[in-house]
Amino acid sequence: MFKKILAVSALMIAPVAASAADLPRRSAAVAPAPYAAPVFAWSGFYAGLNGGYAWGDSKFSAGRTGSADLDGWLAGAQLGYNHQVGSFVLGAEGDLNWADVSGSAVCHTAPQTCSSKVNWLGSARARAGFTANNILVYGTGGFGFGGLKLSDTTGVSASETRVGWSAGAGVEYAVDRNWSVKAEYLHYDLGKETFGSASAKTTVDAAKLGVNYRFGGPVVARY
Repeated sequence: MFKKILAVSALMIAPVAASAADLPRRSAAVAPAPYAAPVFAWSGFYAGLNGGYAWGDSKFSAGRTGSADLDGWLAGAQLGYNHQVGSFVLGAEGDLNWADVSGSAVCHTAPQTCSSKVNWLGSARARAGFTANNILVYGTGGFGFGGLKLSDTTGVSASETRVGWSAGAGVEYAVDRNWSVKAEYLHYDLGKETFGSASAKTTVDAAKLGVNYRFGGPVVARY
């Protein structure tokens, strides 16, 4: 009797075992596709504000000799465009700053005082640099402009917009897809300004902090 029960049980289990053998085997877990952190893209237009401290000098020559040390503050705005190729970024930027940068010195053979004041500074420059994701390090150079007023205690004065050159470097850090902050150094050479029977050569150095808003700049995800 026991043998008959075993035989019947074997006959009942055999079809189930055969069906189980025909089922597809469970595939091994598929590893997720590798993922890399998003890459910040610098390409696009931007605009922002800046401010900082400036210093320099006006060197008087010919009829008036002496050097006036200049210093003061400046603040203004900038507008620019970046184009990124790989980790290399090319761009152009223009800025315009109100300035209160002035100084004076004893000049001429008689005891006179010569004064120099820079009322505003601006520039139109090219930018080129390298980026490591959301950090951009760049150099910059191009035209420099400034409003300059020279005077002395005899009543001789001259006011003119000077055109020269400007160059410097900076670093910019992207906070998110649209906003970035920067620190920048610029040197302005405004050339020589005629000052009565003499002239004065004026240069200004500026250390600036700024913030930029990028219009629609995407963050590119890498997979």
